[in-house]
Amino acid sequence: WAVGMIYVLSTLGGDVSLDQVDSTAATDDVVSPACYMDYPSDFYFSGENVTEDNGCGGNYIQCPQWGRCHGGLLRDCNDGGGEWQGLVRFVPNEEGTSCFPSDGALVIMEVVQDALVNMTVSQSCRSSNMITDPASVLLKEQEPYPLFSLDVVSWRVNEASEVDITMSADLLLWLQPVFDAATVTFGQMSETDGPPDAIGLSSEVPEHKLPVPFSCQMKFMFMELFGWLLKFLYRVVVLLTQKSWQYMSTHPKSSPVVLMILVAAVSIRRKTKHRAKVREIFDIVKEEAYDRLAHCDGSGGYAALHLRDDVGHAMYSSNVRERLFMYNYVWPRVIVEVRADNRVRKFRKAADGKQLEHWDLNTNSKRGWQLRKTPNKTPGKHVEVTSSAKRDP
Repeated sequence: WAVGMIYVLSTLGGDVSLDQVDSTAATDDVVSPACYMDYPSDFYFSGENVTEDNGCGGNYIQCPQWGRCHGGLLRDCNDGGGEWQGLVRFVPNEEGTSCFPSDGALVIMEVVQDALVNMTVSQSCRSSNMITDPASVLLKEQEPYPLFSLDVVSWRVNEASEVDITMSADLLLWLQPVFDAATVTFGQMSETDGPPDAIGLSSEVPEHKLPVPFSCQMKFMFMELFGWLLKFLYRVVVLLTQKSWQYMSTHPKSSPVVLMILVAAVSIRRKTKHRAKVREIFDIVKEEAYDRLAHCDGSGGYAALHLRDDVGHAMYSSNVRERLFMYNYVWPRVIVEVRADNRVRKFRKAADGKQLEHWDLNTNSKRGWQLRKTPNKTPGKHVEVTSSAKRDP
């Protein structure tokens, strides 16, 4: 038992000695606080010229980006830029360890970004306020968003915002380090080397994040749908062509027969559709022609050629294609119908220096037609009808 106690005590004694060693080692590894190297070398803050170590223990690190350091401390963030009408780009953080954009610079940055978003949407939607001058806007290949010249962006910002400072191309270039490269990009309108002269949204900005109006979204949707439909029709035509060629290659004897049948079917269908359209229009054209004959005063008649033109322009005032269809395919049937009608007197006489066929509906037929076309009238009563009387459509 005694031997066991001696062993336990010796073990505890060993642990204590080890703790003491570890504590001593930790004390030896303590690193003195890091200090910033003087930058720029000729910078002195408030007239100070600190040469002593100030407890840095010789442990110096580089001054933060955009910062000016002296005596181991970050004094300000005016390196390389200074101020612009009282505005600074960067200021030290609370810990004095880095530089971040000032409040004034952030306000201007947000205003410029909003202007770029609105200008980009206007260009994409081709709105009325889009930039049309080719010297002020550039859309490069493989880039989703256009670049705008610094001058036109400055003009848009000054026109739309209430920023206290006047925006200019030089101010935009001065603020370039403040902008996030993931949101705004600077570039050139031309291929020549030189400083940036254009600005636009970065390609990393998602398109669905842009405030595109609903009408513009619908236009884009219809354009995509139309493009998809064209691709679909193209693929169908290519597929049918390939299948037809395969069939003709494997069935060289029956292919001409099948082709002739298809051509005949298409021709028959076209002729059937043509005849149906002629029959549909014929009664309307005939009714209009007889209506004009019935309201033609006197016995001088109506020139058939002029009657055709009057009917055609009355029915198809703006559709030239349908008017020509009526002239070529419907009116010849009307001529046959009128020439076979004994109520219509046919004769030829000069009109405007030309010998033209004239038609004149006899008096009784005119009166009967006018009575039939006049509402709320019965035969046997006198009805006064002038050439301007209202006709059925």
